[in-house]
Amino acid sequence: MGIAGSSRRAGDAWGRTDSRPAHARPLLRPTPRSAMFFPLVVLVAVLPGLYALSRWDLSPPGPWWGLRALAVLEGQVLDQTPAALRIEVPGESRAFLSVVNQPPLYAWLEAGALAVWFGRDPMATVLPSYVAGAFLVVLVYLHGRLWRGPGVGLVAAVLTGFNHDLMVEMQQASPVTLALSGMMLSLYAYGRHLRAGSVSALSWSWEGGLAWVVLGGLGLGWSLLSLGAFGLLVIPIVALHQAYIRAGMPPGERTEHWWIAWRGNASVLGGALVLTIGLLIAVPWHIMMLREHGQDFIINLLSPPGPPGIISTGMLSRLVDLAPATLALGLVAAVRSIHQALISETDDAETLGGTLWVVWLSVAALVPTLWPTVSDEAAGLLLLIPLNLLAAQGIAELADRRMSIRLLNWIAPATAVCIAWWLSGDLRNSVADLTKGHASPSTGLGLHLALDLIVAVVLLTRSIEKWARRRDDRQRTVLAGFLLTVLVATLADGLSQVTFRQKETRELLALRDAILRRDLDRPLRRVAVIGPDPSRMSLEGGRLRFVLQSALPNLPPRPLASSEELIRQVEAQPDGDWLVILVGTEQRLSNSLQLQLGLEAIYPGGSGPLDAFASSKRPPK
Repeated sequence: MGIAGSSRRAGDAWGRTDSRPAHARPLLRPTPRSAMFFPLVVLVAVLPGLYALSRWDLSPPGPWWGLRALAVLEGQVLDQTPAALRIEVPGESRAFLSVVNQPPLYAWLEAGALAVWFGRDPMATVLPSYVAGAFLVVLVYLHGRLWRGPGVGLVAAVLTGFNHDLMVEMQQASPVTLALSGMMLSLYAYGRHLRAGSVSALSWSWEGGLAWVVLGGLGLGWSLLSLGAFGLLVIPIVALHQAYIRAGMPPGERTEHWWIAWRGNASVLGGALVLTIGLLIAVPWHIMMLREHGQDFIINLLSPPGPPGIISTGMLSRLVDLAPATLALGLVAAVRSIHQALISETDDAETLGGTLWVVWLSVAALVPTLWPTVSDEAAGLLLLIPLNLLAAQGIAELADRRMSIRLLNWIAPATAVCIAWWLSGDLRNSVADLTKGHASPSTGLGLHLALDLIVAVVLLTRSIEKWARRRDDRQRTVLAGFLLTVLVATLADGLSQVTFRQKETRELLALRDAILRRDLDRPLRRVAVIGPDPSRMSLEGGRLRFVLQSALPNLPPRPLASSEELIRQVEAQPDGDWLVILVGTEQRLSNSLQLQLGLEAIYPGGSGPLDAFASSKRPPK
């Protein structure tokens, strides 16, 4: 009976027995649900930037970085200053020098992309910015996952990946995203060091913490080689966060003198190693340039390349421009993080992460004031990332019902006002006129409409709150509707702003295609550019020069003031195949003059701001 019972227990209803071992493991280990977030993050990092890349823009100082990359391909790897000597126009030469003396990492990456890209397409100069921006979005997810879990990381990545400022930076040649990704990597390594819990001693094993020190040093080094001293802003962020951690220690664990406490802190030793690695990467190039060019290098290094920063009416206006749909959520989450840090008795991951993001946001907010010549784009993205992390934290707390729904009585009207402020230029102008004392009837009408909007949103929010009071199903509907509106507004904002902002970019790319077709049919030997005056050429921001040099790398353009100079040049060298570019609408080549010089129109030959002519296949009569 026992044997039969055992046999039945070992077999199934059909008499088959299970031959698997007692501790057999499946061929594929089940994947946790949180692991599915990372593929979504990769899509968020790649697809919006790819959409922006398909509408990329050749805006300054991008063309100067492209010219610098072409100089690297010509053999001037460490110092591209001699390439500025070939630029005859003084305005263009000064603008190029301001870029040439900036750290070279982005130019090296551009040169690599141009070398592998067929035909040295100018679009290759944007690829490092796009790749660094995609990596930046992944790092935002890793930061959110490290401190608050994968859900917060995913939401923060979505808010950052679809932000219009980041997408604009990803569609133009600029070292901003490269520098920010290096800083983010350093701060992520710092966070992993804190989560490891090694505060009394630094482990010298690779698994015990040395790997994060090396990774943080590499991130700091490439940030310093991308945007110079801007990468050093990670130091005050980490220092202030360490000061908070030390202030929260119990009195029995706190030493009497602060310098003794820092001496025994593993974070200080690890930070010193990170700074040493970063400086070892970045300092040699700066020393070499200083020895070669002396004071001129320092002057050009400190001069910000490109157009001046965006003039804002204040920090609040700048925050609204960066994240109009999530600003209110981010600020509420920042206040809640500060409150949690003040009342918390233990430094858990949520408290440490929230405090780090608040410190990061505070330092980024002070940067434009303390550093007036800083890049406006870099300072904006440095401010945007912690704001998005805090906004994702607020969204998670609302979704988990850890934040009272009554806060929507303040958050929803504030969000509506921020979006209205960002969308309405008339409202911003009305407020600016009022602050300057230039009030007019249109100013009063604009402010009246804004006040009506605020009152209407407040009344609507109050009525919705009364409707959903004491009804959990209605409260969930309200929360879902509000959060969905915020996400949709963020996505629509980012995608709607990424367009061809400059008509000249499209025209220059079409001109380049026409030149390449003409050079393939019959190689060109000389290039002349006739502009209205040299100052007009400097206003072109180097776009035309970069397009011509990328298409014809061995033919430097000759700037000419008028068609009379062109006649003298062609008569002096009649055997050359000429390419003549007319810049602006003031210059014309009559049909008789084209026949005399043996030129024919190749693009577009009309009355546009850019006309191109090349030597005809038929000799002139």
